[in-house]
This record gives sequence, C-alpha cells and structure tokens, in this order.
Amino acid sequence: MDEIYDYSFQNDDKYCYPDSNVLRNKFNIKDLEELHRAERELTAFAIAHYELEPIGGSFDLKHLQKIHKGIFGDIYDWAGEFRTVNISKGTLFCLSQNINDFGNNIFEQLKNENYLLMNKQEHVTERLARYLGEINMLHPFREGNGRAQRMFIQYLAGVCGYDLHFTGVSRREMIEASYSAANCDYSLLESCLEKNITPLSKEEQIEYINKVCTKELRKYILNLI
Repeated sequence: MDEIYDYSFQNDDKYCYPDSNVLRNKFNIKDLEELHRAERELTAFAIAHYELEPIGGSFDLKHLQKIHKGIFGDIYDWAGEFRTVNISKGTLFCLSQNINDFGNNIFEQLKNENYLLMNKQEHVTERLARYLGEINMLHPFREGNGRAQRMFIQYLAGVCGYDLHFTGVSRREMIEASYSAANCDYSLLESCLEKNITPLSKEEQIEYINKVCTKELRKYILNLI
C-alpha cells in the first residue's frame, strides 16, 4: 500500500496491546481485522445517529473532542482525549505537546471569521476546505481523526446554510486531498466538498443552528444571518 495510507507512531505502548499494532479497546479484541470490523460497525451507527441528532457545542476544540467521543466512545476509553504520541502519515502531524495551543489558534481564527457566515457559497467551500485541512494537520486523536473532523465540518456547513455529506468521496480521494492540503494545496479538498454541498433554506439553516449550537453561540449567530 502507498506510504501515505500508512500511519507511523512514536512510543505507542500506551495505546496498543504489547507487541502489536492493535489498539486497546473496550471489547478486548486483539485481532486487527476483527477490531477494524467492530469499529466500522459501531462508528457507522454513531455517525448516522449524530448526523440526525447533532452533538452540540461552540465550534471550538472542545466541540471537536465531544464529537470524537460521541463517535468512538463505545469502543475506546480514550475517545475524545488528545493523543500523547506523535504520529505521521506521509507527513508529520502536529506534535502532541502542541495540540492544545495550535488547536485553539485554529478555532479562534474560525470565530474571528464569524464561523464563515458572511461568505458566498464558493467562498464558504473554499474556507471549509482550508479548515478541514488545518484540522487534519492537527490530528489531535490517536485514531478516528478523519471521521470526527468530517462531522465537525459537516456541522459547520449546516450552520452556514449548506447541507454537506461525504458519501460521494472515496477514501483514496480524501486521503490524497488531505495529503495535498498538508502541502498547502487545498484545491482537491475543495473539489471534494463542491460536489457534495447544497444550499439549505433559511428555515432549515435556522433549525440546524438551533440544534447544533450552544445557547450563547446560537444567539450570536442568529444575529448575523
């Protein structure tokens, strides 16, 4: 398999069973393929649920943690917690000791951009792609970053007034787009989003804002639209 599809880890004994690359899990599954099957089934169910009933938050680092915990909490004890090891996948992701600071900088920038609410659709897609790339480079969790960050961006798109899904994007497309974004080329990510995003009505947007935003953020956003 191409090297950009493979993770490399540093001092990973905390997360894996001894002498293996199998993540410690709540079911004590020690076979890698069996764990992958169980993880796919459990997270697919969780994702389907949380697409209909969004995990509320303030679109900050803590919100991303809540989303990760919601998706992976049934299988990993450390779901929603920042990794304490350094990982790479063709490129080195944010060093573990910098996750909190770098992550807060990303979401502070998002706040300063008024959560992208003032952009036209072509600019919204461009900014969503850039934030998806930035969050991917942060890669704050030991596993499951892609699913958590895509749900975060899906929620953000809904707040901006757009329905976004990733069902039309293959795993290979997403990985290659993320790899390009690591080199500050967001065009492939933007293309992935463009073919999967459609406008919501104003009523649908307001309904979505009411479902996914905290009370304080909801009041702020509704005053902007």
